[in-house]
Amino acid sequence: MKHDKKQQQLRKKIWKMPFLVDELFKDEDWQKFDSSSSNETIPSDRMKIVIQTVIREQEEQLDRRALRKHMIARLLRYVSAAAVFLFFSFHFITWWTQDKQMMSMRESPAFARRVAVNDTSWTLIENTSQQAMLVDLPDGSRVKLFRKSHIRYIKNFTANTRDIQLVGRAYFKVAADPRRPFSVIAIGTKTTALGTSFTINTSFKNNAVQVALHSGKILISSVTNRFKRVFLNSPGQQLTIDKVGGTTLSVQSKRPTEKKGHLPVQDADLLVLKNTPMPAVLQALENAFNHKISIGDKGITEIHYTGKIDVQKEQLKDILTTICLINELRYVVNADESYTLYKQENTIIENLNN
Repeated sequence: MKHDKKQQQLRKKIWKMPFLVDELFKDEDWQKFDSSSSNETIPSDRMKIVIQTVIREQEEQLDRRALRKHMIARLLRYVSAAAVFLFFSFHFITWWTQDKQMMSMRESPAFARRVAVNDTSWTLIENTSQQAMLVDLPDGSRVKLFRKSHIRYIKNFTANTRDIQLVGRAYFKVAADPRRPFSVIAIGTKTTALGTSFTINTSFKNNAVQVALHSGKILISSVTNRFKRVFLNSPGQQLTIDKVGGTTLSVQSKRPTEKKGHLPVQDADLLVLKNTPMPAVLQALENAFNHKISIGDKGITEIHYTGKIDVQKEQLKDILTTICLINELRYVVNADESYTLYKQENTIIENLNN
């Protein structure tokens, strides 16, 4: 029984592996085999074909699995390569953008270098109202900032320069300081003065800039060397610079002045001056502030002044500073706390020319 069982198991193994049958039994052995002498059913050719078909399908399934694994590995390689490419592309674009920003900042040396050091030290003043606003700067200069305009400057300026960035339109009354030039940068232009008044307007189409001189002298240059430097030294001169660097110089027509000056009019706390001779202006200020104010140069007596002064809200030093800026004068505080007005020194003009 044990022998028969073993034989039966052997036959089952052989039927499962037909290549063993072909290897163990040659064709002539099969021809000699007599099926009638065996009680066991021998597999037919049909069964052999079926077994071979099953084996072939299993082999094809294994091939498909191997091919799938190969395709997945290949896809992973492509994905990894794409991720590396995107990573370096992102960092390159970031670096390139930052480099372009640094290049554009270097085009405006008066501002870009200081922003890179500490941007929080800048002061930004923007006029969002419909009316013009007055701004007092740290050096005593005054700005009339028109609507939809803003200025930007380093707090308290620096020891060597007074630089302001302008977008829009503004009128400047510059406090005299020969050691520190006063410069306004607007759309690639740089307007420099030491003690004067002028208006800059960038609110034109096609990025045009217009600079108008009211008193004193100013020097207009290009930050990017688009045009040659232009020196304005006559009140009423106006320079327009277009977007490609073309310049047009014109002269504004002067309004007719009154031949006779009006004496100061005191309206409550408001001192109204209309083409008033300078001696009368200073006398009115002496009466309002109880400080003696003298004239040091005879030519000052020929100057006329127009404006309104609130003697309760404004300080005498601020009022004299404004008068001196508009008329190219300077004042000196004497030992007895009195004031004396003189004409502006020639050294300031020489510094401006340099």
